[in-house]
This record gives sequence, structure tokens and C-alpha cells, in this order.
Amino acid sequence: MKALTRTQKQEKELEIVRAATRVLEQRGFDALTMEEVAREAGLAKGTLFLYYKHKEDLILAVFSAMAETLGQTLGAIAAAELAPEEMLNRTVHALLVHFDKKRDITGYSGGLPLAGPSKEALRSRFAANMQAIAAALKLCAGGGLLELEDPLFSASALFGLCRGSNSYARAAGHKLSVEERARRITGIFLNGTRKKK
Repeated sequence: MKALTRTQKQEKELEIVRAATRVLEQRGFDALTMEEVAREAGLAKGTLFLYYKHKEDLILAVFSAMAETLGQTLGAIAAAELAPEEMLNRTVHALLVHFDKKRDITGYSGGLPLAGPSKEALRSRFAANMQAIAAALKLCAGGGLLELEDPLFSASALFGLCRGSNSYARAAGHKLSVEERARRITGIFLNGTRKKK
């Protein structure tokens, strides 16, 4: 049998990550076994182990792919020449769409340990995403919409507001559109919740 080229190996890894993502989205973390991912990817279990020796490695690959996709979206928003309020709205919207698409997966990420050398790439992607949000917020501040003491802290707070809205979305009877959640989050972020005098 002829050895795979580097490009073919990368494509196979991507297929495996997509299969693992589908298993996670459709059946949750309890269903994520190496056998189930191999079946979903149409591979022999032994072939899967050539790419990912441990389930944790595969989970890290899924989170890395998600973080990279989000980073590309955030980078494109920050690079666009948008009015400050539109930039903030699009950033919030992108975060909400990301969390909505991967709700069951991102709900688990709070329990994903990020210590150790094997997690450095994922930590770097998370940090890059925070920097992309901070860049968008700096542009909003430059346009007069915001006053930022610490752009990275503000980016983390905005990220937390967006991620936290999933808890509200999961609650019975609290189904708001992404647009409405984005409007509310933007309002809280810009104006806080203090009663107006």
C-alpha cells in the first residue's frame, strides 16, 4: 500500500475531526468513543489511532478547529472597515453564532484542562481569539463608541457575556433569536445594568 502524502494525511485528520465534531454535536460527550468516531469517519479503529493516540488528543483537535474557525471570523470582522457600533454588533453576533452552533460542545469546554504542553496550541488559539475581540473593541474605542481601560479584559468580559447567554437560551421558555440576544448583550456591554438617574 502506498504511503499517504502530507496533504492526504492532513485531509484525513480533518475528516476525523469533523467526524468527532458530528458525534459530539449529535450525541454528546458520553457517546464520544474512539470506536464511535472511527465508525462516523468510515475508518478502522486502528487507523484512527494512527492519527490520535488518545481520546483527549481528539477532543483537543476538535476544540482547536473550532477556535481556529472562530478566530478567522473575528479577524475578518476586525479587518473590515465598519462603523464602531456595527463592528461591536457583528463581533457579538459572531460569538453567539459560534456558541449556538456548538452549544453542547462549548458547554463542556469549561471542564477542559488547558495545562500541559499538548494544550499549548489550543491555549494559543484561545489567546489569539481574545486578541481579535480586543482589536475590534479598540477600533470601537477609536471611533468614540467605547472607553477601554484594558481592551483584553473587556474582550474577556464580552466573550463571557456571549457564552453565558447560552445558559439563558437553554432555560425552558427562554428562546430568543441571535439578533435579540446580540441586542441585549450589546446594550449591557455599552450601558451596564445600573439604573439611570
